[in-house]
Amino acid sequence: VSTQSTWGVGFTRMKNLAAYLLLVLGGNESPSKKEITAVIKAGGGEADSDRIDQLLAAVEGKNIADLISEGLGKIGSIGGGGGGGGGGG
Repeated sequence: VSTQSTWGVGFTRMKNLAAYLLLVLGGNESPSKKEITAVIKAGGGEADSDRIDQLLAAVEGKNIADLISEGLGKIGSIGGGGGGGGGGG
């Protein structure tokens, strides 16, 4: 069963991003398509060449720490509902 059919496109994008980030955390400041593919395959996944190309184009020339910070700012602007009361009793 393909992860593409089971989880959809969002999962594929996250898989590529996760592989990219693992490589960056390992000290590789500019992971290649081949390296990202190898990480995905090592985890038993199927690499999507087009999606990896899109990811690399999106992060080209950008600092990953800045991208993460920018993303966290966007998440924070969404806000969230308050937790429900505990009920007591």
